[in-house]
Amino acid sequence: MKTGYLVLETHPDHVGMIRARIRDELPNTQESEAGSEIRYIARFDDIEAALMHLHNQLHNRLVDLDNRLYETEVSHAISAVESDDLSHQQVWIDPSIDTETRAAIDAETAQLKRRHALWNRTWMIVGGFFVLLFFFLNIISGV
Repeated sequence: MKTGYLVLETHPDHVGMIRARIRDELPNTQESEAGSEIRYIARFDDIEAALMHLHNQLHNRLVDLDNRLYETEVSHAISAVESDDLSHQQVWIDPSIDTETRAAIDAETAQLKRRHALWNRTWMIVGGFFVLLFFFLNIISGV
């Protein structure tokens, strides 16, 4: 496990797209790389897993795997990161994101967390059912 920062960026040449990057050090939000703008930064205890989880959330919107470029809104990408069950903390969010968009991020994050909880609960029930089935079949077979 490697600690790091997940950075979401936009670029004027790629309107409507988000680029996900990982950094070992906290990036300077005032410095742009090739015209890109940092929109969000989160710190993860396991940065590789964080990137994989983000990709799982946004895989249907993937445009360029090598550059980790996704066709999605900033709010949706931030919600995908914030709803993740991995241990993380929000470090920085672009102050130019208005309060209405922040409210939309919070609402979508809550919705995604509920969906994750339902999915996890469903698999726990399925797993429990098969454990009971195995136990029952074991008793019946007399082994």
